[in-house]
Amino acid sequence: MKDNSTEIWFKWFYKNWEKFSPGKLIEDGLFPSQIAERFVNENQANLIELANKFDNKNEDALEEFMKLSESELHVTKYFLKLVQLRKIK
Repeated sequence: MKDNSTEIWFKWFYKNWEKFSPGKLIEDGLFPSQIAERFVNENQANLIELANKFDNKNEDALEEFMKLSESELHVTKYFLKLVQLRKIK
C-alpha cells in the first residue's frame, strides 16, 4: 500500500469497531481481551488483507501510534487512581 495505507487502516478500523459496539459488550460483562478476540475473529480476513498491503513506512507509523495509545492508557489509569483516591479522603 502507498502512503495512505495507515489512513485507510484507521478509517476501516474505526468504522468496523463502532459497528462492533464494544461498549455494549463491556456492559454485557466481557473483558477487553475477550472483546478484542471477538473483533479479530470476526474480521480476520479483512485484517490479513490490510496487513498484506502495508509497507515499512506505514508499519512504523502504526507502531508509533500503538506506543502513543499505550501512553494514553497509562495516563488514563493514573487519572482513574486519582479519582478513586478522592473517594478515600
